[in-house]
Amino acid sequence: MLNVSNLSVAFDNTVIVDNISFTVPTGETLAITGPSGIGKTTLLHAICGIIRTTHGIVHIDNVDVTSLPTHKRGIGLVSQTGDLFPTMTVSQNIEFGLRISKMPKTDRTTRVHELLEMVNLAHLAHRDVAELSGGEARRIALARALAPRPRVLLLDEPLSGLDQTTHDALMSDLARVLKQTATTALLVTHDQSEADFLADTTFVLPHK
Repeated sequence: MLNVSNLSVAFDNTVIVDNISFTVPTGETLAITGPSGIGKTTLLHAICGIIRTTHGIVHIDNVDVTSLPTHKRGIGLVSQTGDLFPTMTVSQNIEFGLRISKMPKTDRTTRVHELLEMVNLAHLAHRDVAELSGGEARRIALARALAPRPRVLLLDEPLSGLDQTTHDALMSDLARVLKQTATTALLVTHDQSEADFLADTTFVLPHK
C-alpha cells in the first residue's frame, strides 16, 4: 500500500505540489490526472525520492520512507521516454537492477526470461536497445522496472508519443501485466481514457 500524506514540493519559494494526500491500496492502480505543468511528474519524483519534499510523509506498506534514498524505497519508475541504457542489450537492461542488488547469476537469468515472456519479447533478449521500436522500448522499460519486484510502481505517461495502434496494444499489455503481478501502481496521465482503462480509481491533481 502507498500512502501519501500532506505532500508539498517547492522550488525557489514557488509551490509546485501543494498539500497532496491519497492512498493506493495494495495491488491497485491509482491514476493521477490533470493538465500539463500542474506538477504530476514532480509528485512522482517526490514519492520516489528523486527530489526532496518540503512537507509531508510517504508511507509504503506502513513504513515511513520519506527520508530514505531512492534505491532503498522499493519503488520502480517508468518515465515518459523509458530511459533505457543505450550501450546494453535488452536482457542487460532488465538485469541491471538485479546485478546491483547482487542477485545470483542463475536467479537473474531466470527473472529476466520470466519478464521477457511476460511482455512478449523473449525473442529480442540479445538485441541492442537502439534497434527497438517505440512500443518495444516501453515494454522493456516496464520489465526493467518490475525486475526487482518493487513494492510500488510509478508510471509517468508511459504511453505518450506512440501511434494509436501501438498505444492501444501497449495499454492492453500494461493492464494485463499490472493485474498478473498484482502490482501497486501510480499512473500519471493526461488522457482520461487511459485512466479509465488502467486504474481502479482516479485522483485529479488540483490547481495550486
